[in-house]
Amino acid sequence: MNKKISALLATTLAAIAPLAGAANIAAGAAVNTTGPGFGNSEGWCCAAPAAAATVTDGLTLPTGQQWNIGTVFWGGDNKDSADTITITLAGAASVSSLFLQADNNDTYAVSYLGLDHAWHDLASIQPNSDSSWGLGDNTASFAAVTATAFEIQASGDGAYSVAEFRADGTFLPAVPEPTSGLMILGGLAALASVARRRAAR
Repeated sequence: MNKKISALLATTLAAIAPLAGAANIAAGAAVNTTGPGFGNSEGWCCAAPAAAATVTDGLTLPTGQQWNIGTVFWGGDNKDSADTITITLAGAASVSSLFLQADNNDTYAVSYLGLDHAWHDLASIQPNSDSSWGLGDNTASFAAVTATAFEIQASGDGAYSVAEFRADGTFLPAVPEPTSGLMILGGLAALASVARRRAAR
């Protein structure tokens, strides 16, 4: 096979191979909040909720910082599961660990949206902190799952916040449209035909 055909095949294979190496696949992901409690600081002073996008901006806040300063926060009855943060990824990804910075005296349940379009429980994270209150962080590791989105819900004292969310993994290669796949196969068949003719000469 000549060098041009080999180069074309190598380029094609590289384009459809999955990305190597784990990274924060939640960086810059779309974030939405739903529920009646967002912006409710439960009487704590002097803070306005941060924009939802700050949850995936890659920036953590100082450990022990007041829970409702620079964060997406919410409050209300801790039995009410209507308040949810949803993080929608740019595509399907294989994920094996999470990082969460949040109010340290609560528990945050994270679920993921699978390729079956159903939500599945994934991890329960309680942020650690060097201080007795304020922001803390923690991680969770697990067997890799394929996710397209994440949801965060909280339970505890009725006053919650999230400062940063990360998900470590790799994006899966996009599945080509059927017509694109046929075009790729047709192109490879044409290249093989040309190579056979040249070899026969």
